[in-house]
Amino acid sequence: MEIYKQIVVSFILLMLVFGNINKAVSQPNYPRDAEQANLIYSDIENFVEAYDQLKHGVDTIAVLNEFYFDKASTGLNEYITRHQLTPILIRSAIRENPAKYEQVSNFVNSIDDLKPKFIDKLKKFGNILPNAMYAPTYLLVGANRGIAQASKYGQLVTITRVIDDEEKLMKLIIHELSHFQQAMSIGGEKYVALYSEPNNMLELCLREGGAEFITSLVLKEITQEKALIYLNKNESELKLKFIKDLKVQDKGFWLWESINQKEYPILLGYAMGYKICKSLYNKAPNKNEAIKKVLRMDDANQFLNLSGYFVDND
Repeated sequence: MEIYKQIVVSFILLMLVFGNINKAVSQPNYPRDAEQANLIYSDIENFVEAYDQLKHGVDTIAVLNEFYFDKASTGLNEYITRHQLTPILIRSAIRENPAKYEQVSNFVNSIDDLKPKFIDKLKKFGNILPNAMYAPTYLLVGANRGIAQASKYGQLVTITRVIDDEEKLMKLIIHELSHFQQAMSIGGEKYVALYSEPNNMLELCLREGGAEFITSLVLKEITQEKALIYLNKNESELKLKFIKDLKVQDKGFWLWESINQKEYPILLGYAMGYKICKSLYNKAPNKNEAIKKVLRMDDANQFLNLSGYFVDND
């Protein structure tokens, strides 16, 4: 349950920071041109410097403070706040999985190869969403807490879990950038309000599924591919279960409470939401309007009915 608790805390903080978007200005001032999107990796460069110092038997906590935490970017500071990240937690994570942290140096050395691929993917994103806003993407080192999330400052992506999987990294970036467009589409306060509303299972699955659907349009895959494969193999049964669980708002099988179990793929609600969004999109005569509906999700029940997903014979 520890990871689930961390996610809940992160959402509470998400409400605080994203909710301030509309209070401060109507919208953040980020580029509309994918070519101008920023990939910010100063934090992982700082971590490599800190990690090199750790090899000399110095005080780990002091080194991480001096070379990593004290030099934190805006994105890292936001991540630190959301996940209560401390040098002690990073030290423990390094000890538990040193091989992953050892690879950060190689990742930084190959960053020039990543940059054009990053811009290329964002250009594809712009082909799907011509009016997209490109908040910065921050590449960070965490302590296995919260692999990626959107924020008003941009996408916050920790690299250790995907350090040897560039495709997964790109999917995470596009998924979180899609969430950012959702927030811009409906407004920050409305975006975060959902997480504190009661009986919000359908809305949460559709929001995550919406981000997955946009990701699929850009990259032809979603972040939760294992969940989608499992859903496709067991679609009839899982449709019935989803409707049953929706009536009593039992999110345990579908959303973040599922992360610690190993009996079936985690986050099946992401895949279910994706399937619903895809069904609506496929039926829509105007695909651009369908994408706008996926981003705004004004009325979840109406959206579900329009999709026809639960009445069609797939």
